[in-house]
Amino acid sequence: MAQDNVSISAHKGTGSFILQRITALLLIPLIIWLLYGLVTHIGGDRAVVYAWLADMRTVLPMGALLLAMFAHMRIGMQEIIDDYIHTPDLRSMLSFLNSFFCVLVGGIAFWSLLSITFTA
Repeated sequence: MAQDNVSISAHKGTGSFILQRITALLLIPLIIWLLYGLVTHIGGDRAVVYAWLADMRTVLPMGALLLAMFAHMRIGMQEIIDDYIHTPDLRSMLSFLNSFFCVLVGGIAFWSLLSITFTA
């Protein structure tokens, strides 16, 4: 029975490893796109930047950026927790707080993007 638990956790680690690499690869072009968009709007007033963020051609990649970024952050922090926290109760609490924080801050970021989109 103990061997089954090891096998399950080993597969979970492989999935996390692959997902972290996928999110990292997705973040590269998305961050380049974001930096390009920000640089092209240097000196623009607030209305111009809001109009850029409200454009559907901007909302979709920005949403993908937020999703990939918070997924990548959660996986990376989970790896640190799993590697360096050896007390099971503390590890469980920190894992919950890690997920909670990523969902909370990611939700606020998505809400902000949507509110800019629909009010601009």
